[in-house]
Amino acid sequence: MDIFDLPTPSILVDLDILQRNIHSMQQRANEASVKLRPHVKTHKSKKILQMQLEAGAHGITCAKVSEAETMVGEAKDILIAYPIIGDEQLGRAVALMQRSRIILAFDSIYGAEKINEFARENNRIINLYIIINTGGDRDGVKPGGEALELAMATKEYRNINIVGIMTHEGHLYSTEKVRLQSEMKNVYQAMLSTGELLRKNGFDIEEISTGSTPGCLSGIVAEGITEWRPGTYVFNDIQESMLVTSVENCALTVLATVVGQPTDTRYILDAGSKTLTVTDHPEIGYGLIKSAPNAKIEKLSEEHAVVHAPKDSLCIGQKIEIIPNHVCPVVNLTDYFYVVKNKTVIDQWRVDARGKVV
Repeated sequence: MDIFDLPTPSILVDLDILQRNIHSMQQRANEASVKLRPHVKTHKSKKILQMQLEAGAHGITCAKVSEAETMVGEAKDILIAYPIIGDEQLGRAVALMQRSRIILAFDSIYGAEKINEFARENNRIINLYIIINTGGDRDGVKPGGEALELAMATKEYRNINIVGIMTHEGHLYSTEKVRLQSEMKNVYQAMLSTGELLRKNGFDIEEISTGSTPGCLSGIVAEGITEWRPGTYVFNDIQESMLVTSVENCALTVLATVVGQPTDTRYILDAGSKTLTVTDHPEIGYGLIKSAPNAKIEKLSEEHAVVHAPKDSLCIGQKIEIIPNHVCPVVNLTDYFYVVKNKTVIDQWRVDARGKVV
């Protein structure tokens, strides 16, 4: 089937680009002598995870316990890179340890105490990463003294074992491209010095883990960094194309139809916020229309996208492909991908971990 025979809106994944992205990142990790632990929250797909593992990934990263539950049959080494403190989530995480190696993450003494309690009740030793805030100001403790203070406060807990530190350098997405490498150097320096400080104070830090597609593709590597956790690289999106790649490496697009033209320069698409999400960009709006790069998706409602474009650049009934600004939430809004090769649909893959929020 030709892609333009599909109903819209539909999510398309170009198999050739997807495979190229997976193998390119694995090669970069190999050349940097780091283990690749890709984040599955971008694709949420068992089939794509299998491709990553076959290419050489040594384990995976999940955002939530429910994601790990979905993927545990595929991967035997899972990091849940989120501060889990809920009783139900911790109970489910401990249950997963019967099926796979599970590492948890924490950034508070409260979190460490809860994990230790569940580990003791289940006669387990649970391995942990400390979450480090290297600039994103989301979760995590600050590098250096604050990280050491937290680690020292856990020494009385006998059922947890701090084996690593991790960061998500998400602040790189708001960094100017010319400053990307210097910012990544700062991240590496903070992580390496924190790891060394912890080791000097008796902690056996095996893993120093960083995670973002821009960080991994920045061209900066550092001896002592042991693990990368990128996610978006499998598909890429407009955010990545502004920093570290090109639109030619964007594997996922939204197929939509022009369903209206109220004026000479205003067009309506059938892909609204329930498909494209509400992540916007000041220049292109809510995604890049591949066949009309001068157009701007100016506004979204649930079922409508309002496009401003030059006269006659689009027409009613035309089907167009849109590269999302931020691909991860787009994936979470669909049940399956249409897998395509040379504009021909060759398969349909489920989004296995869609809606896994617990």
